Amino acid sequence: MIRDEAPSSGDDWADGVFQGPERWGWEFVVPPAPVAHAEAGNPPTWVEPYFPELARLEQEVAGRMGPGRIVGVALAIAVGGLFVVGFLSVVVAVGFVVIVVATNPSRRRDQARVQALEERRRLWETHQGRLAAWQLMLREHELAERRRWAAADTWFPLALASKPARIDVVGGTGDGWASLLATFGGAVVAGGQALLVVDMTEQAVALELAGFAARRAVPVAHVPFPAAALRTDLGEEFGPGDLAESLAAAFATMRPPGTDADLQSVDTAVIRTVARHLDAPLTYGRLAAGLSVLLRLYEPGPDGSGPLAPHEVALLTEAVDSVGRGERRQNELHYVQEQLAALAEDPPGDVADRPAAQWWRPGQLTVLATDGLGPQRKDLADRIVFFRVLHALRTRAFASGTGTLVVAGADHLGRDALEALARHARTAGVRLVLLLEHLREGTLQLAGGSDSATVFMRMGNGEEAKAAAEFIGREHTFVVNQLTRQVGETLTTGRAGSYGEQLGESHTSGSGPGMSSSTSYGTSLSRSWQESVNSSIATSVTTGETTSRLYEFTVEPTQLQALPPTGLVLVDTASGGRRVVFGDCNPGISVMPRVSPLPR
Repeated sequence: MIRDEAPSSGDDWADGVFQGPERWGWEFVVPPAPVAHAEAGNPPTWVEPYFPELARLEQEVAGRMGPGRIVGVALAIAVGGLFVVGFLSVVVAVGFVVIVVATNPSRRRDQARVQALEERRRLWETHQGRLAAWQLMLREHELAERRRWAAADTWFPLALASKPARIDVVGGTGDGWASLLATFGGAVVAGGQALLVVDMTEQAVALELAGFAARRAVPVAHVPFPAAALRTDLGEEFGPGDLAESLAAAFATMRPPGTDADLQSVDTAVIRTVARHLDAPLTYGRLAAGLSVLLRLYEPGPDGSGPLAPHEVALLTEAVDSVGRGERRQNELHYVQEQLAALAEDPPGDVADRPAAQWWRPGQLTVLATDGLGPQRKDLADRIVFFRVLHALRTRAFASGTGTLVVAGADHLGRDALEALARHARTAGVRLVLLLEHLREGTLQLAGGSDSATVFMRMGNGEEAKAAAEFIGREHTFVVNQLTRQVGETLTTGRAGSYGEQLGESHTSGSGPGMSSSTSYGTSLSRSWQESVNSSIATSVTTGETTSRLYEFTVEPTQLQALPPTGLVLVDTASGGRRVVFGDCNPGISVMPRVSPLPR
């Protein structure tokens, strides 16, 4: 569910829905993370200053005699000179000391040191100032990035880049469809376009949009079918042949596959016969009464009153033989008469007449709903109103390029009927939106036709979700499918011993001038023992990762089954290629903060 940061009134929602360009939902996009400053990795660096004059004086001082050595030399001169020239040597020694001290660079070195320390302090303070400025720059940049991230748009409108002539919405619930209609329908009507919603769901999927339209003073017309059509003169929309073909096609879709195809021709013939012999107004009730005349079941009132005039009864009585007397034709005639009589059995009440051309008015929302009927009558009403809309498209009752036709809950009408509707809508220049609850075989073959886009909503059935995932497609991805870790340990021990022995003997003899001699003998023995023990342990760890290239679903079936009621997956093919986008059609998003007015 979408949670607003602040409660919004219905007027706010209506304003949000009816403002801005057309969109089919919103795409949530996480804003880019704060970006570090380009100089974040380059802080000011401190380089110790170098003073060449001080270095030169240091070297000079190091090469000269120190004070103690100077005094020692002077004393040596004085003492040595006393033995030679007396007092004059003392004077020379003192002069030497004075000259050396006066010319010693130590004093200049000390002065240079003081100046160097002062200069270093000044440079250090300058460095600290640059460092503080750098840190302040980074903090300000970080704060600016955080503000940008906090204010960045997170919801972007989902627009159809391909501008398709047909949009197939597959799956979803009544609440989800209501949200989708409110989200995209408000912009359609606000743009001055006509919006006709044919609602066969009995879930009032256009009620939310109608409520928003009423708050914005947008014209809204509700046409309950068949009640609103019982007094409508069908002759203003149909010729006898067109009316017969339209009703016969509706009856044909109610028969199971494989039924005799010529029954539709029989239906067309009998309805056309009745329509040609009736005056205006040509209504469903009067058609049923005319068919009862052909069946010889018509009973006028005691005073001759009834739905048909006496001359109409006479003309139809003369035409009884033209419809044939065979049992098969009579059974079909009974079937058609009963269907039309059931459709017209409720009195029309206070509902205004609305020919099909009045359903299509620019800037107006028209809701044509078939509800409040029994199952059989509901099914018949769905088919008749469907083919009535199909006839309006075929005869160009809806101006080209002026609006959108939405048909909700038409799954049961079959693929052929839906393909015919899509074909005539494209020819008439009317954009068509089909809301289909199930993705059955016929729907799967219909979805994704030429010049169309597809929207998938929640699909509870697993097989349908799988079929939808197959429709959305697959893509190549790289995934890790194997992780390995090998650990090895090697232990090595050793022991060694050695023994050595050495024996030596020496014999020395000698004689001197005094005829004396000496002899010496020596023996040496040495032994050595050595023993060594060694051990070593080696441990090895090897990790491995294997990545495989897979061709798998772009959207998994479980993701389609887990979509929220207002969640959707948009599949659109434009000049830039095919795109698959997740979105949400909750109309409350329009009044939330951080919503972009333009698509991403």
